[in-house]
Amino acid sequence: MTKNALVCLGLLAGSATGSFLVLSRSSVHAETAAKGDVLDTVERVDVPAGAFLMGSTSGAADEQPIHRVAGPGFAMDRFEVTNGRYQACVEAGGCSAPALVSSATRSNYFGSKAYDDYPVIHVSWAQATAFCAWAGGRLPTEAEWERAARGTADARVYPWGNSEPDCTKANFAGCLGDTDRVGKRPAGQSPYGLFDMAGNVWEWTADWYDAAYYSRSPEQNPTGPDAGHLKVMRGGCWVSGASSLRTTCRKAELPSLWAPNVGFRCVYPVAAR
Repeated sequence: MTKNALVCLGLLAGSATGSFLVLSRSSVHAETAAKGDVLDTVERVDVPAGAFLMGSTSGAADEQPIHRVAGPGFAMDRFEVTNGRYQACVEAGGCSAPALVSSATRSNYFGSKAYDDYPVIHVSWAQATAFCAWAGGRLPTEAEWERAARGTADARVYPWGNSEPDCTKANFAGCLGDTDRVGKRPAGQSPYGLFDMAGNVWEWTADWYDAAYYSRSPEQNPTGPDAGHLKVMRGGCWVSGASSLRTTCRKAELPSLWAPNVGFRCVYPVAAR
């Protein structure tokens, strides 16, 4: 594969303007809470404090240089935020509805019980941020997301290791042509037991994007540039090729964008149960 082929791609099929464009031991806990009339079960995974080498020497230019990053522990949603969870927030008044209720191939997606356990889509960065705040958390930083996806023991290419992706590990180009139920692919789990860190939907992070940020990133708990015009997405999606599923891949988009292949997950204080 050439270096040019490692550009992080994945068609974003909608926007705010309407234009189309080896499982390590971890502490897993479930939080069940009634919000409004909806009973929502949220499963989180504790990612312990630690250090890892962030970035890649074989990826795109914005994934370099490789640099050591250390940070405190946190809890992260084991699954991408689902339609059912997000609908609970909408009904409670904490979130605005997604821009569209459809998905790429389904006219009734958000609000349909059949797809409650599928990732919410058509939400902007601000909407993702609002949901995480309502749920008692926040969006992960790029560094948190990458550490959760690859762990600290090795420099794996994908969440599951270095073997090439297939449809048993990730929902990506050539699998379904749309989103899939979260948590359906145990073979694709990250070292901490997180599902769908590669494929299904791109995931918003908290950070502003700067292609050169890695050259000056602090070692301790980096939170990205102070300002910018674009926000970072991670993980690839159901449209993406294999290069976008890599744990180091960075994608920059306008925070106002919404699309049928963009979602998110949240992080929380470790003590939060």
